[in-house]
Amino acid sequence: MKKILLTCFILTISGVSLFAKGYKYELNPYVGYNFASDDCPLDSATGAGVNFNTFFTDNLGIRFGYERLFQADVKSNSYKTDVNRFYLNGIFKKAEAIKGFTPYALLGGGYEDYEDNIGKNCRSGWFGDVGVGIGYAINKNFSIGPEVKALAKRCGNGLGVFAGFGLAYKFGYDKPVVAPAPVVVKSKPEVRVVEKVVVKEVPVEKVVTKEVSVPVCPTPVTYSDKCDNSYYVQVAAELVCPSCVNQFNNKALLNKIKDAGYGYSFLTTTNPSGNKVTRVLVGPYKCKKDAFKALCEIKGQIGCDAFIYSTKRSPKRVWK
Repeated sequence: MKKILLTCFILTISGVSLFAKGYKYELNPYVGYNFASDDCPLDSATGAGVNFNTFFTDNLGIRFGYERLFQADVKSNSYKTDVNRFYLNGIFKKAEAIKGFTPYALLGGGYEDYEDNIGKNCRSGWFGDVGVGIGYAINKNFSIGPEVKALAKRCGNGLGVFAGFGLAYKFGYDKPVVAPAPVVVKSKPEVRVVEKVVVKEVPVEKVVTKEVSVPVCPTPVTYSDKCDNSYYVQVAAELVCPSCVNQFNNKALLNKIKDAGYGYSFLTTTNPSGNKVTRVLVGPYKCKKDAFKALCEIKGQIGCDAFIYSTKRSPKRVWK
């Protein structure tokens, strides 16, 4: 009856731990030798078993195990018997391996069952055990290592020590992270029209902006605006050279006027001294106010000593 209850209890706890989510597991078959003390009626014998370990954290777990001793000799007679052990242990192990080695300790107890009746002083019964072990990782799934545990049992108040060596298979250590399912929001279908725009790269001229200070041309006191299309801006003047082919020889100034965007014309007049003078004029401008505006711009861009000249006025009447 006790064996049935114990077996049901171990199977129930094992099933709960096996299907628990987020835990780490190890399946550990092993072989070893059971050393019996002198006051135990059973002699030392070989054995084998299997452990199922469940780890709730990186350090703590529980073990459910089964162990069998084969044909242990009875010291008081010539009988032999097999021994079945069922046990439950708590396990504490180091979370991080030391150069591949992971030490651990265990503490718990179980039930020992003799298949043959070997005497009234040595019957099946409960035992307590404590042990230590170390595992060496071969790879991420397998490790090997020795384990030693001491058992205090009812068998003549004797003490047994089981030394074993096993292979552990690990699983549940690398659980994939499952992303939460996306929330699908139903909405009305939306039609999008995408316009394809092709941009052709073209060379861009570098524009250099030069700041030009334009002088302010005050209106003379005798200013009287008239619009008779007779006003010019005189940029320069030069005495007429009888032997020269050209009317005006300062080519640099003429090019400067062109570069500033102005047209020019020549006008030959006689000055008060009786000498002929070639004048370089920009215009004409319809009104005097227009000529004053152009005068300010020309002085700022060309930088000459220009002034306003009227063809219908006396040559002496000029405005600077």
